[in-house]
Amino acid sequence: MPKIRKTGTKEVGFVTQSQDYLLFLEGLPTAKLNDIIVDSKGHRALITALEEEKIEAWMLDNFHPKPGETFTISPQGLRLSLQYNLFGRVINPLGVPLDGKAGLPPDGQEIDLDMIAPGIDTRELITEQFYTGLIAVDTLLPIGKGQRELIYGEPRSGKTPFLLDIIIHQKEQKRICIYNAIGRSEVDVKQFSENLTKYGGNSYTIIVAATSSDSAPLIAIAPAVACSIADHYRNLGKDVLLIFDDLASHSKYMREIALLAGRIPGRESYPADIFYQHSHLVERAGNFNEKLGKGSITLLPVIETDIENFTSLIPTNVMSMTDGHLLFSALLRAQGQYPAIEVDRSVTRVGRQTQKFIHKVLSDRIRSLLADFHELQRFSRFGTELTGQTQLIIKRGKITDELIRQEALTYIPPQAQIMLLSLVFSGFFDEKDITWVKKFKETVIKELDAQSFKEIKDAIEKDTLEDLIEKLKSKHKILEDKCQPLETSKTS
Repeated sequence: MPKIRKTGTKEVGFVTQSQDYLLFLEGLPTAKLNDIIVDSKGHRALITALEEEKIEAWMLDNFHPKPGETFTISPQGLRLSLQYNLFGRVINPLGVPLDGKAGLPPDGQEIDLDMIAPGIDTRELITEQFYTGLIAVDTLLPIGKGQRELIYGEPRSGKTPFLLDIIIHQKEQKRICIYNAIGRSEVDVKQFSENLTKYGGNSYTIIVAATSSDSAPLIAIAPAVACSIADHYRNLGKDVLLIFDDLASHSKYMREIALLAGRIPGRESYPADIFYQHSHLVERAGNFNEKLGKGSITLLPVIETDIENFTSLIPTNVMSMTDGHLLFSALLRAQGQYPAIEVDRSVTRVGRQTQKFIHKVLSDRIRSLLADFHELQRFSRFGTELTGQTQLIIKRGKITDELIRQEALTYIPPQAQIMLLSLVFSGFFDEKDITWVKKFKETVIKELDAQSFKEIKDAIEKDTLEDLIEKLKSKHKILEDKCQPLETSKTS
């Protein structure tokens, strides 16, 4: 018989077996999945499985109970002080500060670790573009507000600088950003936090970190806690950017727990419910109506994997749950390209419908130009034998490739992006070489965003692409004059 001792209405469970952070208990007949249980010293554990004769639980605190010790169901559950100002803070999934600052109040909002994703009656069509300030994304691979876009690629392919860039660029959009570090090193988390502070992104960003030095259960619940924080601000009508960095690490810790618990392994030894574990997190993102405060959660889950593992279980699982993916290449990063996105192998399934009409038409022309350029590029060494039209395509393709490259932490407004890429088709760069473009690209962008182009900027949404190209032709001399003094001073 299970050993149950009642004191009033309090039920007690006894530890029968303990393996590292994994507990098995007898008792607690009214316990439910995801209940929090505590021992006499306040150490917490999460109930994860109910069997006829025993209960399985994960220790959340750094403590290893011995057989015979007792646990009771916590009436408080797992709580976070969401009403407290968490912006600029680095906390673990239990709300413990990792930034050396003051602790948080013990009371707060209860966190549901198995929240069901909102239904279709609470959702709205995604119609607003989520601007990143990066040409490669905003023009060629747009993201919509409320979209779920997978970020995946090899190690050292520039994913983290890209995420930092996006967060920093949300300041003007007044979006709340939640960065969930899953199994990252303490050094990586500290560096990310310091960079956010350095560039002013900490005032609207919360970092929820379960580092590689934490226990597997703490890492396992980290995405659910980050989702609950995002849900809180969404319900207040806020637009939220949520980043999981990364779900590949999360999967490995889930596999470790499942194997330790003796569960039957599935493909690649992952637990059979790994698809559910990730999909019920991903589905909580979206664009919502007044039933949920008219807020939104834009989700960027990250998966870091070697190139030979792109078709393995976790990347393909998450790819099937999301609305597109951006593929990052370590080779492009080594060649100095930023962001190091392989445009031809990346997809956005929702973002295109959010682009302004002229931006969408321009995007089609740029993608077509780049496709023709990459096809013809291998023949470029026979330059004298190519037709004039073919040479023009190759030249414009090279110029476009260079224009898409950006320095990290540089924001290019949407109107300036449209005008800059339209200059390719107006013939402005036809007599320029790559060296000239590299030298004066920033000058051109700055001028496009200046007062002299205000009339064109204000009419962009009403104009056709051909109208815009004609207007830009009349401004070629202004751009030439802006670059000429610089060119003269640099050569003198």
